[in-house]
Amino acid sequence: MKQRVPFFVVSVVIVLAMLLGACAPAAATEAPVVSEVTEAAATEAAATEAAAVEPVTIKVMSFFAYDNPEVETAVVAAFEAANPDVKVDFESVPMSDIFLKYKTLIAGDVAPDVMAFNYDNSYVFASMGALAPLDEFISKTNYDTSKIYSATLNMFKVDGVQYSMPATFSDVVLFYNKDMFDAAGLEYPQKDWTQVELQAAAKTLTVDKDGDGKIDQFGYTFPWWPVVLEMYGASIWSEDGKTCTMNSPEGVKAIQSIVDARYVGMYSPTADQLAEQGDWDMFIAGKLAMFPTGPWAIQPFNDKISGFTYDVAHMPAGDKQATHVYANSYGMAAASKNKDAAWKFIEFATGPEGTKIRQDGKYEISPVKEIAEKYYLANLAGDDPANAIAFMEVQEYAVPQPVHAAWNQIFDAIQPELDLALTKAISVQEALDNACVGVNAALNQ
Repeated sequence: MKQRVPFFVVSVVIVLAMLLGACAPAAATEAPVVSEVTEAAATEAAATEAAAVEPVTIKVMSFFAYDNPEVETAVVAAFEAANPDVKVDFESVPMSDIFLKYKTLIAGDVAPDVMAFNYDNSYVFASMGALAPLDEFISKTNYDTSKIYSATLNMFKVDGVQYSMPATFSDVVLFYNKDMFDAAGLEYPQKDWTQVELQAAAKTLTVDKDGDGKIDQFGYTFPWWPVVLEMYGASIWSEDGKTCTMNSPEGVKAIQSIVDARYVGMYSPTADQLAEQGDWDMFIAGKLAMFPTGPWAIQPFNDKISGFTYDVAHMPAGDKQATHVYANSYGMAAASKNKDAAWKFIEFATGPEGTKIRQDGKYEISPVKEIAEKYYLANLAGDDPANAIAFMEVQEYAVPQPVHAAWNQIFDAIQPELDLALTKAISVQEALDNACVGVNAALNQ
């Protein structure tokens, strides 16, 4: 790059030229040469200045708020306004297509500088070396990670290394029908509830209203089975990731609790009953008192529920209190040639400014504590649920879902066996022993 000519040098040239011009005969004056020199210097200085402010362009690809594209494009526009030295070539892609597209672009060495991920795919792409570690950028920009819910931050680490930054999150809490509790004279679910209190309430709230021997109103349905495993301290595989441990006493106890709720306590619908009407629709219809789900249910519930009031509470504990947190993030391509600019975007888009825009657009919950606790709740003011702060409070014990490079194979080994156990076709122990055969094969492939 050419060096900029200092202003004082140009000044000296001009002065000398004037003195020489005064001493020399008029015919010999070289003023045009001096003019050319000063003009060239000024042109070179202007070109150097322009080059210094030429913006860097980065490619960003995201599935966030795909059905409401104005939300993420607003984040991009706000970033560009705050960072005129960086231009963003933004592309919105549906989640169903984006990860295959990444793989194609990475293989062609044309990956976007910044890519959006959900939790499990962030793990997969980081494990395959497609993402750049972010710890160096966090350190050199003094990024304050304490402002982020630790559960969401930690889920995007692989072997202790931060590979992407959370941009939104959601988690599972206990939704409940307040009118049913009021009619039964029951206390609403409390933060310190265990399965003991849950089961007692669920049994009371399970009712055959017309006496025909068929239950018309159920007390409770269970969350996704990995959440139940976590509630009883069970895991699918060992800490070193080499052996299936789902058939442990803790694992059997966890799955048996679902079977017993269906066939012994009879306060939770069976697979056959759920086939007639799913728990989501049961809750909307006022036929289910307690339903574990996440903030994605709020808008549909508020649109469809008119006959009762609902609220949310903490997840009742099994042998320990637990729930799952789910999150989306932005990561940086390992092959990016504009890493500093890419980090600028990630820092903005996952920080207070970017996540407030999504929060105002009602796209999930900000992982930045101050934004979530102030604006998420404010946006829900006047609507159910009244106790929406529970979504933030459960972060104290929320953990991410299990992830593994062979997760699809692992899941396919487990689910058919669980289906047999949950319909009492085989025992829970037998089902989990059978599942572990397939899980071990996947872990050791």
